[in-house]
Amino acid sequence: MSANKSTHGAPSEIHVVGAIDNNMAYPLLVWASSLIQSAQRPVRFTIGFLSGTLSADNREKLHLCLTHLGANHLFHELPFDPRFIAQGHISPTTFAKFLLAEETLEPHVWIDADAVGLSGWDSILDDSGAQNSPSELFVAARDEGSLEKPGAAFNAGILAWPAGERRPWSERLDTMDVVETQEQQLFNELYGDVLGTVSSSYNVLSYRVDSLREIGHQPRILHFAGPHKPWQLPGRYRVLCQRHACPWSLWFSAEALMLSKLESGPLRAWILKQKRAATRPSRLPLDRGSRGKLLLWCLSILGPAGWLIVMLAKPFTVRIPSGTHPLH
Repeated sequence: MSANKSTHGAPSEIHVVGAIDNNMAYPLLVWASSLIQSAQRPVRFTIGFLSGTLSADNREKLHLCLTHLGANHLFHELPFDPRFIAQGHISPTTFAKFLLAEETLEPHVWIDADAVGLSGWDSILDDSGAQNSPSELFVAARDEGSLEKPGAAFNAGILAWPAGERRPWSERLDTMDVVETQEQQLFNELYGDVLGTVSSSYNVLSYRVDSLREIGHQPRILHFAGPHKPWQLPGRYRVLCQRHACPWSLWFSAEALMLSKLESGPLRAWILKQKRAATRPSRLPLDRGSRGKLLLWCLSILGPAGWLIVMLAKPFTVRIPSGTHPLH
């Protein structure tokens, strides 16, 4: 498969690869819908999941929803490996990108399921291929044209893969010390010397942006990296984020478009159940770096009384990453 224009002038399809578990069933629908709606070419999805992490019922319901959205898709079960460890908010599912990359030798783009696609995202393989570079992997630069600093670790949430064999990863994982983000460190060690970059607009990290009005370019892919996510914010507080043009407002817009296409169908009850489950974290988040997630948990528990927390917490917003909270 080629990501370039076909000889007949029609845009060729783009292959998108991602992975989820039960906790990401609802965000997957927003992810897929946003990528389809903003693309200028057909999109084909391969959605991986580690064995035992995505129920048969959720898989069937997602299949029906994705079919209704017009998504050309395939679910791919992958073997669970005990070396795939959970680290804070990062689940073992993140390691699925190694398994899927070595099976997918054609050009494709990996996009984490906590992202949305915006206009122009589907040019990423064209932009990487146009460089005539020997690079074995392309990632988004932190700033236009370059990584943040020489040797800086890249974020592995968006990966543009050219055609070719992938580097062996299993033996290196065996010998690695456990670090804070094991999967990302492994990618950096394997591909740091053969890395190419594309525009930073292909992986705009929401926690680096307070307001979309601040940035000089329109994101093509907005990535909600970090422990707290936009779907965890109860609806009554979203107006604050939207008024401020915080990055999460683009996820809310993508969600509204997805719901407009699915909410009136036969799966409405399941979709709304998944939406409610996604809003409330399953446990009290007390781990390191989860102040924002704790705030969202409190707001989901307290209902309208949470407005008092919003007012009292505003002086402490400096302790919560930019672009990830409703306290504007």
